[in-house]
Amino acid sequence: MAELGRIAAICLIGIVLTLLLEKNHPELAILLAIAVCAGMLFFYLGRMKIILSVLEQMAQAGGISSDLLEPLLKTVGIALISHTGAELCRDAKQGAVATVVETAGAFSAIIVSIPLLKAVWELLRGML
Repeated sequence: MAELGRIAAICLIGIVLTLLLEKNHPELAILLAIAVCAGMLFFYLGRMKIILSVLEQMAQAGGISSDLLEPLLKTVGIALISHTGAELCRDAKQGAVATVVETAGAFSAIIVSIPLLKAVWELLRGML
């Protein structure tokens, strides 16, 4: 809980500094916003090890190959990165670029999910 408070405080400080810089130095304001977002993403990437460990334990207990978890985790990562990237583009008043980032994220999620889709397809074929 204290960790979340620290993260919220860092983000709020980043927002205040970004708003102060926005009037005179908009390019620096967007760079600061990118830096804060990147810092938080890298911080949470380290925490992903905990989630990955729990998911692997659950997969082993259920007899599911850990190879099937990889596309799921990649898809979640793609969603987080593309959403954050698109919002940063919108903050920079680049709506068209934001849409491209979101579209690229959607295609990337589909591409990394192909092994999972194949496994589901084989499972369904085995039931017939």
